[in-house]
Amino acid sequence: KYFGHSVKAMPESTIDRVFAEVEAGVADFGVVPIENSTEGAVNNTLDMFINSPLKICGEIDLPIHHNLMSKQESLNNINVIFSHRQSLAQCRSWLRQYAPHIDTVAVSSNAEAARKASFNEHAAAIAGESAAAMYGLKILHADIEDQADNATRFLVIGKQVLAKSGDDKSSLMVAGKDEPGVLFHILKPLNDYGVSMKRIESRPSKRAKWDYVFFIDVEGHVEDENLSKAIADMQRFTSNLKILGSYPKSV
Repeated sequence: KYFGHSVKAMPESTIDRVFAEVEAGVADFGVVPIENSTEGAVNNTLDMFINSPLKICGEIDLPIHHNLMSKQESLNNINVIFSHRQSLAQCRSWLRQYAPHIDTVAVSSNAEAARKASFNEHAAAIAGESAAAMYGLKILHADIEDQADNATRFLVIGKQVLAKSGDDKSSLMVAGKDEPGVLFHILKPLNDYGVSMKRIESRPSKRAKWDYVFFIDVEGHVEDENLSKAIADMQRFTSNLKILGSYPKSV
């Protein structure tokens, strides 16, 4: 959808590996999930940005459909279901209703779940349709996600800094100074300069207990005058402000 058909795709088992391969120059770009419409933020991706030098180069919004697949013909002889924890959460109600007696085990990816199910006669996996074809599994139940409009927003990560497209979004990572009302002071310049904030998430900084960083999505490109001035004012109240990237808006 984003790169067209000429790109060479290299699957990786974890988000960490995607970052590592792009940082090492093995891949020009990586695609990682950042948030799901049902379950919210993908914390592993947010955490990787804390120390990674990579930039956000684009975003992709994709509908996500989950399928239960196995070597078996039905749920009757299945005693474990593998999937990524996000997928298990997105199918929570279905699992509670139709498979309450079956253990669920979170693994590193849905592809890994399908691989494990292909070697275990009494296992099933929750994954996409392509995984069933790849590992020779039967789809027992299709579209088992709890929300019919379930979608995931993915980020394209790389080393490029993009010029303005005319319809952009920017992502910032901010660590506030240890003082009262700091989050208010960090966000106030956005209002002062008429910059629309689209999203904010907090994550532990990993530097000290109860110390947090904030991930903020705003409309506009960092080269836009209003956003540039807002960022300059925000920096007075931060111990670290990192521009993760400006990129064409699609969500």
